[in-house]
Amino acid sequence: MNNNIQLNDLKDSLVSSYIKLDLIFLNKLLKDASKSEFPYKNNLFAQNIFCPINKNKHISTTIYGWMKGYRTIPFSKLIKIVELSNYSWEDICKNLIFIKAGIRKGEVSPKFPINIDYKLGSIVGHILGDGSIDKRFHSVFYSNSNKELLIEFSEYMEGIFGIKPRIWVQDAPNYGKTKWLKRITNFNEIPIGHNVGLFYPKICADILYSILEKFAEGNNKKITSKIKELNLSFKKGLIRAFFDDEGSVNSSNYSVRFHQDRKDILEDLINILKELNIKSNPIRSYNKKNKLRYYFNITSFREYSQFYESIGCTSSKKKSEFILLINKVMKNK
Repeated sequence: MNNNIQLNDLKDSLVSSYIKLDLIFLNKLLKDASKSEFPYKNNLFAQNIFCPINKNKHISTTIYGWMKGYRTIPFSKLIKIVELSNYSWEDICKNLIFIKAGIRKGEVSPKFPINIDYKLGSIVGHILGDGSIDKRFHSVFYSNSNKELLIEFSEYMEGIFGIKPRIWVQDAPNYGKTKWLKRITNFNEIPIGHNVGLFYPKICADILYSILEKFAEGNNKKITSKIKELNLSFKKGLIRAFFDDEGSVNSSNYSVRFHQDRKDILEDLINILKELNIKSNPIRSYNKKNKLRYYFNITSFREYSQFYESIGCTSSKKKSEFILLINKVMKNK
């Protein structure tokens, strides 16, 4: 896969989305594509891009709405317009205001090209960890009580999608039904000891799925074949984020551990670690609340010190325990 994803690389999977372009550029584009000064009066052009024509006014009110800026363009129409024009998809990206999944709100302003790198890997790792993509609405969600991890996820999402999250504080730590206390505007307002949820619109999931296949939908999470083919920078970001969410360090028993309910995810993580020249112990299981859960450890000094040096973690608490573990072994040696 190309390490730089352009908008036109996603057009087949985003065909039902809606685009807003800079109005001056959009008017130039439509005039060029229609080869006329008044594209909304050009019935042949309207027919070519499958836009309805008002029989009384003999114009396309849809195209007129685009040119006046009170209608967004369906991606399916934009594809045809670009084909009929002398403009390129690079021109479209330069003049992109936002893209959304439907006619309602949920706009994002992605920065193209989207790089397949450490930051995108981190987003995926967090979604596979303490995040999710809603099965029904396909909204992207990330939940944690660690402000460092919340800020990391938020900054990487904003860097790629150009959008800040809706931030909701959970009423109290509980593992049953989520009760939301209040919505806040920034991370400094988080009450001590409370979990926080970050919410993003459906178009973010659509773009992620388009690049990486459906790797998370409700409780069904997996490392897809596309993810397995990606570069090591992306995979380092994925491993680090997943470890921050689902891992632990214990200097008392000299181990680093990955936890997960899905055995297949752990198997894939072990293989990714091998690509990064880090060996782990076999997967083991235990029963908790009548449910089988899985984990694997990294217990060799060479392996977990390599993990710390080349991958590391964002959580300062885990980082401190890592340093304590490594220094403890070094002192004994």
